[in-house]
Amino acid sequence: MGSGKAKTEKKELFINENNQAEDFIEAGDLPSAARILVEIVEKDLENWRAFNNMGIISWDQKAWADAYTSFKHACELKPDYTDALVNLFDAAIKLRLINEALPVFKKALETDPKNEEVAAIIEGIGEQGDEIYVSKRALIVGIFNSRIEEANKMLEDGQLNRAMERYIQVNDEEGPNAEVFNGLGIISFYQKRYKDAFTLFFESIKLNPLDADTYLNFLDAAKECGNLEAAQKLFELNSTEFPELKKIAPEFENIAES
Repeated sequence: MGSGKAKTEKKELFINENNQAEDFIEAGDLPSAARILVEIVEKDLENWRAFNNMGIISWDQKAWADAYTSFKHACELKPDYTDALVNLFDAAIKLRLINEALPVFKKALETDPKNEEVAAIIEGIGEQGDEIYVSKRALIVGIFNSRIEEANKMLEDGQLNRAMERYIQVNDEEGPNAEVFNGLGIISFYQKRYKDAFTLFFESIKLNPLDADTYLNFLDAAKECGNLEAAQKLFELNSTEFPELKKIAPEFENIAES
């Protein structure tokens, strides 16, 4: 475990406390989890598991840079910590920092040459290069765009017109984007322009067929404008190709009875 023989022999501390924090994270009680984790790192500055858990909290709060830093630190403390390495991979994709994170993955494989997940990560980076940012994994994780994040925040705050302007600006200047179409679809739905919302969600799904939340938005719009059959057919088609969507399959089952 960790970097070199000394790290490998180091005993994991505060196991029960980390377990409790993870239970709080699972339950959505992030403040309680954070309090426990802060107490852990105050007593043990090398508690790799606590730093990974702190990264998960930051990720849930959409503090992407903080999450990346925490995951990276957890990996530096324990180079063969697979959970943190996978989390770091996702954060590096999110922030377009794969090249910066690559040495961490290489160090992990040196520490544990049999780690198949890390080997696959390194192989994927080598084969795909910058194309990794449009890979299946990237579609699931999403790529951070500060301008879109600003628009999303406006939308969350109910500033529909400002959010719409920002989304359209991003679309005009940077090109079509699944998250932009989804945001515009949500605005149209709130404004009861259900057919427009349906079309926008459909465009979003064409660009990113792996975003579960967009399918649920698409379904809501379909219910309002009488296009349930079309929504169901699209979901069935894509869920066959992308098994990751099966988790929302119950939402699309028996929708004809809705």
